[in-house]
Amino acid sequence: MNPWLILGPFGMVVVGVASIIYWRSRSQVELRFFLFGGLVWAASVAPKFVMDLTVTPVLSSYMRPHLGLMGYLIFIGVFVGVRTGLFECGAAYLTFKRTNLREASLDGATAFGVGFGAFEAIVLGLPSIVQIGMFLLNPGLLDALPPAQRAYVIEQLSAPTWIVLAPVIERLFTLFAHILAAVLVYSAVRWARPRLLLYAFLYKSALDAPVPYFQWLLGSSSDLRLVYVVEVWVMLLGAVGFLGTARLRRMLENAGSTW
Repeated sequence: MNPWLILGPFGMVVVGVASIIYWRSRSQVELRFFLFGGLVWAASVAPKFVMDLTVTPVLSSYMRPHLGLMGYLIFIGVFVGVRTGLFECGAAYLTFKRTNLREASLDGATAFGVGFGAFEAIVLGLPSIVQIGMFLLNPGLLDALPPAQRAYVIEQLSAPTWIVLAPVIERLFTLFAHILAAVLVYSAVRWARPRLLLYAFLYKSALDAPVPYFQWLLGSSSDLRLVYVVEVWVMLLGAVGFLGTARLRRMLENAGSTW
């Protein structure tokens, strides 16, 4: 087992915590904006989790034989992307529309997006830290696993150290995407610009749509270098998020309430 692999999920948590600390110290906004973002993330993920236990398996088992592998991957990719766009942007929209967050400052709306992405990074990273830590501290736990699962876990825990940057990169650039989407939704509500809500929906949908294909690609190959290949898409859209947020903030700050 490679003990350095714990740095991957640890880095994910660091991304989440550090982003909150950074934006809090820079903007001096209240912590409630970050908390709202985290709660809305949880609210938007919950129905997706339920669907993955109920609707998605049934849909997958029905559509795959009829569409073939590539057709199925395209179909399920569109399904996953649209689902993410609807739930995540919809939850953010209802929050800004129905609460006093619609009167938040631009820094507050940005903090909402930071909280959304930060809580996701923390919640995804912590269980992996615990799991890897348990096996490292007590390798005998592996003997209690079924043979097939034991072999899989050992393979995962024996990966090379250079792979630990992949989940950290993914969380950082996904954070930028969440921030842009949050500011777009906030702007759509605050200044009654529905097209900005549409942009946020399309952006979030595009971010998740290739995920089924990437999962199939990684699962069908033993070349671990592909982990970084699939991160290129996240990095690309994350860069769009970073630059888009900076530009949108400048536009809003210069135009004010007349924008």
